[in-house]
Amino acid sequence: MKSDSLTISVLFGNGVQHPEIQEAVESLPQLKLLDQTCDPERYCRQLDGNARPDVVLVEMDGQSHVPPWLERLPQEMPQTPILLCSHTLEPEFLIRIMQVGVREFLPMPLTPDDLEAAISRVWQTKKRQSSGDRRLGQVIVVTGHKGGAGATTVAVNLAVAMAELAPEPLALVDLGRPFPDVANFLDLEPSYTILDLCQNLNELDQSFIQRAMQPFGDNLFVLHGCPDFREQENIEIESLGKIFSVLRQLYKYTIVDLSHWLDEFFLRVTLEADLVLMLTGLNVPDLRNLKRLWPALLEDQRERRKIKLVINRFNRNSGLVLRDLEQVVQQPVFATLCSDYPLMVEALNRGAPLGVSGPRSKLWRDMKALAEQVKLAMPAEMEQAEVSAVAEPKRKFWLF
Repeated sequence: MKSDSLTISVLFGNGVQHPEIQEAVESLPQLKLLDQTCDPERYCRQLDGNARPDVVLVEMDGQSHVPPWLERLPQEMPQTPILLCSHTLEPEFLIRIMQVGVREFLPMPLTPDDLEAAISRVWQTKKRQSSGDRRLGQVIVVTGHKGGAGATTVAVNLAVAMAELAPEPLALVDLGRPFPDVANFLDLEPSYTILDLCQNLNELDQSFIQRAMQPFGDNLFVLHGCPDFREQENIEIESLGKIFSVLRQLYKYTIVDLSHWLDEFFLRVTLEADLVLMLTGLNVPDLRNLKRLWPALLEDQRERRKIKLVINRFNRNSGLVLRDLEQVVQQPVFATLCSDYPLMVEALNRGAPLGVSGPRSKLWRDMKALAEQVKLAMPAEMEQAEVSAVAEPKRKFWLF
């Protein structure tokens, strides 16, 4: 990284220059400051006559709304990563900046370490794009549009089912909060957790991560969540990008159990994903919630292909049919998983996956069918995403 050079433009959104931001930029030898301005509106108007930087850093300290010039910036510079730094951490603000196309959020006061980590991710992305490397592994996030949707159950059993289908090793990452449960579902005693990786970023490489992964069966490896909720705030959000980067190099598939918490941590993980399985029930309250959320989810065609609806605990006698949900979201349901509460309780109490507790059950057959669908969908998703990166450069984000 340090032998490579990137040009950067700095925009002070409040019209006041922050010396510490310039100092952070100038402290990194891999960065060349192309220009800086306290008039971002004028900068956007004069883009045609200005040299285009490799990266744009935007300061928005103290603002909780997105000005029109920032909404236009990603559209005018679709190939240029935009980093934004601010003290504002409200979820609505974070969601909005990601919707308009901001790729990275950096908290203020900006430190050279935070900026260097973000620039490193930008450079890695540029190298992958220039090399056309499609061999990197893919990240599948399992979550729900509300709490209690069954994300851990589906993530664990999907990982086990995919491990049976694939000869290559794959990973299961537990990002459940406040209580990660993957270890309980598989009757495992963790020796290492993701917190160990975050606290040793300088040593983070393939061999270090492999030592932290706990094997389950022949080719499934588990990265456990932090069991002490009081220490979960020590999981640095900026470290997630580096961890996932190494996981992509090691495993063809990484399945992530992600809790439904609408915060920056949640946003960063879903942004990392190649495919998101969003779980929902087929009942009136869930349909009403989805009806309110879905317009925001579908603002961008690229993200529409990335998110898949999975009906968990599907009961044909509920009084509603798949068509009711599909009319709300204007998208076919990706998969259904039948309701089998007694089997799930037995599996949880035994600490065993469904393939052990109920190998002939309808629910396990549904889970294996979901694994097949995910494997078939992933190559097409990646190909579409590459096409969309050119055809639809404006990136937005989802509201879960």
